Amino acid sequence: MKQNKLGGKAILYMILLTIQFGLQPMLTNKFTPKTVCKSSVILVQETTKFLIAMTMLATGGSFSDALKGWSISSWLRVAVLPAGLYTIQNAAALTAYQNLDGVTFNVLNQTKTLSAALCCYLLIGRKQSKVQILSLFILFISALIIEGLIPLVYFTGRDIGDKRELKQASE
Repeated sequence: MKQNKLGGKAILYMILLTIQFGLQPMLTNKFTPKTVCKSSVILVQETTKFLIAMTMLATGGSFSDALKGWSISSWLRVAVLPAGLYTIQNAAALTAYQNLDGVTFNVLNQTKTLSAALCCYLLIGRKQSKVQILSLFILFISALIIEGLIPLVYFTGRDIGDKRELKQASE
């Protein structure tokens, strides 16, 4: 059986992603008060993403390839709907950052993977592997537990308190 080993660079990137994943909700909550103009935050976010993407294309040498066949009409036809959906998603995420604790936000934010997998299946016909289906099921159950829709006692056999007690203990 062939084993895939992760290199040092891959492990470093996973560690950095883990740190970002844990810190982002806390930092966003701290540095974007509820009174902040959400449209300005989203505009800065999207402009930064655009500039990073353009820099990567330019430094990677594929900038001219990316622009082949590009026109404003093709951009409008292909990119307007996803761009609009990302804008709505960013506004919702910013509101969630400001109103939820970090753990709850991160777990609920990952449930978008469920809808993406379902859309891939319904729209493209792409089926998930058994491991992917198991992972999606675990993600779904964890979201239900975090939201208190399924008591943890069903899985542990012991009552460890309600969601408010768990949240107070983690703070």
